[in-house]
Amino acid sequence: MLTSGKTEFSGRTKEFNMLEFVNDLPFLDTLPSPRVLNSHLYVAHLPKQMVEKKVKLVHMIRNPKDTVVSLYHHLNQSATEQFTFENFLKGYPSGDYIVLSHQFDYLRQMAQFEKDHPDQPIMHIHFEDLKQDPATVIKDVSQFIGVPATDDFCQAVASACGFSSMKKADETRDMPQNLKAVMKKKLNLYRKGIVGDWKNHFTVAQNEQFDEFLADQKRKGLGFTPRGEC
Repeated sequence: MLTSGKTEFSGRTKEFNMLEFVNDLPFLDTLPSPRVLNSHLYVAHLPKQMVEKKVKLVHMIRNPKDTVVSLYHHLNQSATEQFTFENFLKGYPSGDYIVLSHQFDYLRQMAQFEKDHPDQPIMHIHFEDLKQDPATVIKDVSQFIGVPATDDFCQAVASACGFSSMKKADETRDMPQNLKAVMKKKLNLYRKGIVGDWKNHFTVAQNEQFDEFLADQKRKGLGFTPRGEC
């Protein structure tokens, strides 16, 4: 919306522009410049042109306990009955059930990348800040990408990109064909989108166990310090 100057939804879901899901790479060449792409991949796995061309990166960081809860519900949509929250928490530190590794391996890798490439333009956004004051964060993004935007327009974008609006928009938008072919059903990517939902899932014992994992990660260095209670 910032690059187009209009509060209109794209006709495609974000998965069409998600690098790890793009089946037809030439399609990306048809997108008008500047292109807006997204990914969950480690920075080292992104195209080398990103560094060569100093592509601007907007990096989202979320509280680890909320991240775990969100990931669990996302994966649980296509899992068996044996995939419980208890089992997921036990396996999370060792990378069980997930394609890559846990959040802190990713954050440390991002921090090292930024250290090794000090001239790479990177903007770090905390999910919690975005939820608390979306218009201000959107204004910061507009300045980062070099697209002038008034306060009123940033507020309009914040309203258009609210949780309920995005969820409703995706009800009428389809997934890429290659993703549909491997999914048993259309995934619900919008559950709650709130801060602190982990408190509704963690038992006292689970919270203590996860805090031990967090303490170990802090000793190794977090890379970035998440917001919120953790």
